[in-house]
This record gives sequence, structure tokens and C-alpha cells, in this order.
Amino acid sequence: MPAMNIPMVDSCRRGLALLGLGAALSLSFSTPVRADGHERAGTALSWALPAGVAGYELYQGDREGALQFGKAFVVTLGATEVLKRTTGVDRPNGKDDDAFPSGHAARAFSAAAYVHRRHGIEAAWPMYLAAGYVGWTRVHADEHRWRDVLGGAALSAAATWWLVDPKQERRVTVLPLIGPHGAGVEVSARW
Repeated sequence: MPAMNIPMVDSCRRGLALLGLGAALSLSFSTPVRADGHERAGTALSWALPAGVAGYELYQGDREGALQFGKAFVVTLGATEVLKRTTGVDRPNGKDDDAFPSGHAARAFSAAAYVHRRHGIEAAWPMYLAAGYVGWTRVHADEHRWRDVLGGAALSAAATWWLVDPKQERRVTVLPLIGPHGAGVEVSARW
């Protein structure tokens, strides 16, 4: 009996492969000795997820996608630093006043949002789980509040949806909407 090629299964495999690549890359990163295991893992994943996504896109020969991800990632990092320097939000641990938005979360969610925008939610959900874990590690380490994590996630999503084009036509598109008076989700379908 011939094997069935189901697009959603292929997308999940792609997402899991990206997550696995990011986890493997995380072994090469380190954080200060004072950090606990979760904090070290979160920091490593915050860099490994974007590195894994860029490496995977280049490996697949999608130079256009890798370039778009690079642009969205740089905009995310730049905007994160500007906001950290101008908002003056104190960290929960009182260490300094550059808590908003979370840079760790912005980096991790940038990778997840890129995979979502470029390849669809089926490939992105494992990345979102990993990015959510990164955010949890920052709150658990008393470095950020959940609003700081959500700010980093929203910032990366905005940059990604602005600078990244979907790779192929999808039947269903889910688009986060963030405005001055609220937030929502737009769902559109084609058939």
C-alpha cells in the first residue's frame, strides 16, 4: 500500500524538525552559572530558535525566506532595544529598568511568527510552544512580568507580518490584529 502524503502531517514534521534543530543548537549556548536550568534553557532557546529557522530555510534553499526572516528579526531586535531604553519599566527583581519588552521572548517568538507567516500554523505550533516556554522561564527567573513577554511576542509578530510573505497560497489564514483600542484575530478562508 502506498504511503499517504498528508500536507498537515508534513507541516507538523517540518515544525518538529525546526524545533529539534533549535534544541540541538541550544546545547552550544551557555548562560551565567547563577542561572537555574530553566533559565539557561530559555536563554539558549531564545537564540537557538532563530538560528535554527534561518539555518533550515537556507538548507531548504529558500534564500528569499531566510532574507525576509533576517529583516524581521533585525527589526524586532532593534525595536526591542529602543523600547527597553525608552520605557523605563523596572524588572520584578529590581535589577534595572529595561524590562519591557522581553528580548528573550521577542527573539523566540520572532522565529515562531516567521514559521507561522511563511509556512502556516501547522508548522508553527511547536515553535510557539517553545517560545512560550522561553517566556515562562523569564517570568520564573523573576526577570520579567507576563506583560513584558506578551510585549516581546506582539512586537515580533508585528515585524514578521509586515516583512514576511507567505510561501504558498493557503486556504485559511489567521492574522493577529493589534491596535490602539484592542486586539483581535482575523480569519480568512479561500476556496
